[in-house]
Amino acid sequence: MVAVYIEDFTVKNITKNERHSMIQRIIDDGIGDQRHLLQSLRMQGIETTQATISRDLQEMGYAKVRVAPGVYRYEKVEAQMPGLYTEKLQVMFREFVTDIRSTQNQIVIKTLPGNANGVGRVIDEWAGPEVLGTIAGDDTILVIVDSVENRPELEDSLQNFMDGVA
Repeated sequence: MVAVYIEDFTVKNITKNERHSMIQRIIDDGIGDQRHLLQSLRMQGIETTQATISRDLQEMGYAKVRVAPGVYRYEKVEAQMPGLYTEKLQVMFREFVTDIRSTQNQIVIKTLPGNANGVGRVIDEWAGPEVLGTIAGDDTILVIVDSVENRPELEDSLQNFMDGVA
């Protein structure tokens, strides 16, 4: 539950589903980053944290996508056709990924600051069962592969996205 402060200073508790609905409406109105999303929620009387919003966006299936230099928007990545994940990765890798390195059964992907979470989310949706999971920070994604043997093929696929070959 999140507290909502109404003009008469009474507090109303809202559920996560209600918060998700409000976030959906704000995104539909064109809000492009978490800072502005947080401000919009506060203007509606919702006090929450950026960490909560980040979790909400991930649960709701959103990734941040660059639409122009310095301009971003949230786009739903769930319930899309699998081929669209390949297209998204091609664009995301070309625009945001700066380096790919690996060791054993791990691949480290470096991105421009603020883009690792969105790229990692699409990798999660695109990847097959050989990817056990990803961990994303601000500019780094750690991809854990199920075996040392499967890592080179996956790394080649990711490198092809970066090189614009995929």
